[in-house]
Amino acid sequence: MNIQVDTAIDKLNNISKELNDIFIERERVIENSIKALITGQAVLLIGPPGTAKSALTNALCSRIENGRYFSWLLNRTSDPAEILGPFSIKEMENDKFLRVTKGKLPEAEIAFLDEVFKCNEPTLNILLPIINEKLFYNDGQPVEVPLITLFAASNEFPEEDSLMALYDRMMFRMYVDYIGDIQNKMKMFNNFLNKNNKADKCTTISLDELKLLREALNEIKIPDSILKEYISLINLLYQNGIVISDRRQNECLNVLRATALLDKRDEVILTDLKALRDVLWSKLEDIEKIDEILKEKIVSPYQKEYNNIKKQYKELVTSSGNMSDTRIIIEIKNSLEFLHEKTNRLLKQADLMEKDTKNKLSMLEKEIKNYLDTLSKQIDDDDMLMFGA
Repeated sequence: MNIQVDTAIDKLNNISKELNDIFIERERVIENSIKALITGQAVLLIGPPGTAKSALTNALCSRIENGRYFSWLLNRTSDPAEILGPFSIKEMENDKFLRVTKGKLPEAEIAFLDEVFKCNEPTLNILLPIINEKLFYNDGQPVEVPLITLFAASNEFPEEDSLMALYDRMMFRMYVDYIGDIQNKMKMFNNFLNKNNKADKCTTISLDELKLLREALNEIKIPDSILKEYISLINLLYQNGIVISDRRQNECLNVLRATALLDKRDEVILTDLKALRDVLWSKLEDIEKIDEILKEKIVSPYQKEYNNIKKQYKELVTSSGNMSDTRIIIEIKNSLEFLHEKTNRLLKQADLMEKDTKNKLSMLEKEIKNYLDTLSKQIDDDDMLMFGA
């Protein structure tokens, strides 16, 4: 991974942190939106009004340097000209139906469409090739659009069959609800009250850097062992009534790659499969099933090692607390030293493990070290008492 890619990843991680400080209980939305910028996929936010769907998208897009941004509220009577631009009158005189696209969707790198499922059939027919093939047909001729990611929002799920193709194009789907936790409400209120005191300076990323990350995505390896686990996951979902289209199954692979890339790894690992949670469901009731399947299936070897070390550590701590015999305490200390060495050996493989496990393992190493220091002092004190006696 070169320095430029590394720097771009740091920028995205900083942007993620800044947005999480502003938008409370929106961690998953922010994480997936950033992955959408890397993979070039569409994002759908479903939820009641007033849940910061458009505000969050605007805040993210404002951090993309020189990125052309298009935003529009759709309705049943929306004219395609509202998002594509009007036909050129001058060209119509020459029997050509060319649209003037300046400032409209065909020229935008980032777009936000509110109430997307209220679009009519003419608008829908235009949107599908733009989202899927990044193509816009102007006077019947296909024109490539610079669109990186389309963000869409809706207060409701699609009901008409004609909208299901559009719904399927939305790779990341997230249900956004009102903030419920009391402490998080306090954070939200304080953010609102202090918004004028916030610094204007924020992390930004360029379009070239995003392009660099999309290119780096192709360098991320997915081992056959992970592909087998992925196939097993798809089969488990099918057995539970959750059917994933072949197209979506393929696109999921880039989501896995993006997850590894943001963690600065050059290879996908087992726990990256958890990142597929918001790309696998179609109905809200699917989410609980998917969470259960992922929880049972995806425990990495490093997570298992961490769990075993932590269990043994807790047992030794409990034992030492009930013992007064110095010789037994020394035996426990020796066992803890072995665990400490094992923890350090695992940490040397930190580049291969997932970030969460790496952080927990690092904290456990410090905890074991501190307790070893405490036991050493206790043993020294006991020796001094015996010597004095």
